[in-house]
Amino acid sequence: MASVYARGSKLWCRYKDEAGKWRSMSTGETDRAKAERFADRLQKKIDRERAADGATGPLTVRQYFARWIKEREELGVRNADHEASAMTRYVLRHLGHLRLDEVRPIHIRDMFRAIRATQIRRVTHDGKEITVALAPRTVLGIYGLVHRLFETAVSDELIEHNPCRLTHKRGRDLPKKRDHDPEWRSQATYTINEVERLISDTLIPVERRVLYALKSLAALRHGEAAALRWRHYDPSLEPLGRLVVAVAYDSRNCEEKSTKGEDTRRVPVHPTLAKILAAWKISHWERIYGRAPTADDLIVPTRALNNVNVSDAGHALTDDLGALGLRVAAGARRVRGGHDLRAWFITTCQEHGAHRDLLRLVTHGEGTDVQSGYTRATWPARCAQVAVLKCSILGGEVLELATEFATAEARARNRWGKVSEPRRSRNPYPLPELPPTIHGCSGGVERDGGSRITTVAGLATALAAAVLAGAHERARALAKEIATLAAEAPAPALKAVP
Repeated sequence: MASVYARGSKLWCRYKDEAGKWRSMSTGETDRAKAERFADRLQKKIDRERAADGATGPLTVRQYFARWIKEREELGVRNADHEASAMTRYVLRHLGHLRLDEVRPIHIRDMFRAIRATQIRRVTHDGKEITVALAPRTVLGIYGLVHRLFETAVSDELIEHNPCRLTHKRGRDLPKKRDHDPEWRSQATYTINEVERLISDTLIPVERRVLYALKSLAALRHGEAAALRWRHYDPSLEPLGRLVVAVAYDSRNCEEKSTKGEDTRRVPVHPTLAKILAAWKISHWERIYGRAPTADDLIVPTRALNNVNVSDAGHALTDDLGALGLRVAAGARRVRGGHDLRAWFITTCQEHGAHRDLLRLVTHGEGTDVQSGYTRATWPARCAQVAVLKCSILGGEVLELATEFATAEARARNRWGKVSEPRRSRNPYPLPELPPTIHGCSGGVERDGGSRITTVAGLATALAAAVLAGAHERARALAKEIATLAAEAPAPALKAVP
């Protein structure tokens, strides 16, 4: 029943676990015959255990776990598949055959001593394969999972006491909560200049610069930024616009769910981010995706107008850091990622004078302690915590388009446009005919050869139409002509401009 397939430099197998669900596991082999024998032995062992579990009698840990993990999946627990994998790999091999009511603290202690001694293979950011012990946070996560399993069994009145009674005092039974690589956290951050280059440099495609701006200037997690739609952005509020963070994209299950804390946050929009979003919505979004954005469109979708996958975004950030000549590595086994931009925002805002408790309302939402229930900050107070951040766009036009990306983006837009909608005319938004007079202006709109407009009011109307139509060159020319006429006209004449 088990099957073998290649994944990277190793062969993996797919098998059915105790609950009858398909799982994947590395065989650790490169020879297909050895990998197939490993997969067959694994499947036969699980099938024997499933048959034994069907017998009448007291529940074993394996039987109860199958019931427990099924209930968690039905409840919609986001990491239920990861929990099942960790329990199968590290716990059930030690406790699965024991009766649930026979498990004692000494069994838990011996198991975690064996888990702490487990050696696993890891691949560093530069492609080297190393053998390391499990990280302390991983061991503590497994212990928390086992503790929840037996605590649920106590609630189900199947056992009287929870056997998980280990302590991390002096590192005797459990490790202290620390990083496996003590150097990476201090290196997994950015400088202001690096962030400004990530949101400004034309070596990076425009849509990725907008995504980096949302992560660095609004402290959004990737799932929150990938699920953000234009209806969630209100630029009309004062003193700063507002992003409503209510959902997050789950790349593992390819669906939108609630945020990590299952609450809704109101995030003030930094002035630099507001400029980027304005330029992105007015011209660049339409240029890349072939039509004007609607309220239900994602702010930063893929070229197929879908949510951006977290893995794709991580690889893209690594490539962009390398293209800009910036540091990629963070410690021996990690690279700087998109979530580190969120950490940079929180740290830098506090360094620039933001109040820690008020900033937490922006980045994490309402707390669950008593004090948080009485903290009801006003919108201007929240905006003040974001406005202290000193980060701007480097010299040049906002979201300036790199010449080398123009052709590729046009081709991508045309390719997706042919798939999603019928063939369009060259200009889907023709410029409207200007009326002979404009209400509220002292003079009419005079045309010279059908193209030249001689009043400031008429030029402003034409400029707005050019921006909506995506005629960037004409819009620039009209803007320059308005500036020239405004400089030459007397002050009373300027009052007629709407």
